[in-house]
Amino acid sequence: MTEQGFWDIINSSLVQHPSGSEGQYQEIAQALASLPEEELIQFENHLAKQKNNAFSFPVLMANFILQSYINDDIFEDFRLWLISFGQEKFSNILDNADNLASFSNVKDPIEDITGEGLVFAAQEAYEAATGKEDFLKRVRTLPDPEMNYLWPEDIDALAKMLPNLFNKYWDNSRTYELGPAEE
Repeated sequence: MTEQGFWDIINSSLVQHPSGSEGQYQEIAQALASLPEEELIQFENHLAKQKNNAFSFPVLMANFILQSYINDDIFEDFRLWLISFGQEKFSNILDNADNLASFSNVKDPIEDITGEGLVFAAQEAYEAATGKEDFLKRVRTLPDPEMNYLWPEDIDALAKMLPNLFNKYWDNSRTYELGPAEE
C-alpha cells in the first residue's frame, strides 16, 4: 500500500460521514477488512508516520486550546482525530495548526475529539483475517520526534500563537497558569 492508498481509504470514508465519527471509523474498518495482511501492516505504518508528522508544538498547543489538558494518550488521540479529516485538511493543519479553526466544529471536546476508531482498526482487521496475533511485531515502531518549544508565558501569548483556534474554542473560565513553574 502506498501512502496515497492510505489516504484514499481515509478520504473515501469522508464521502458519507463526518470526520472523527463512528460511521467514518466503521467505514474505514470495512475497507481494511478486505485488504491482504501485508497491506494492513502498511496501512498501520502509514498511520504511524502521519501521527509522527503531527507531533509538533503548534499541534500540541491546538490540542491544549481545544481540550484544556494534555497527556501522551490525549495527544495521540488528538493527532489521530486530525488524520480523520483527510489528506488535504490534515496537510493544512500541519502547515498551520490555526487552520483547524476554519473547518472544525467541536461542541464537546471530550466526546467530539476522538481518533479511537483508528487506534486498532488495522490490527483488528489483521487478526480477523489471519487468526494471528503477531501484528504489533510486524509493524514499524517510530519514536516520537524531538519537540522544541517555548511554552507560552500567559494567556495572551497563547492567543497570539493560534488566534483563530483561541477565539473559537478557548473557555475564559479556565484558570490555568501557563508560565514556568515556581521554584
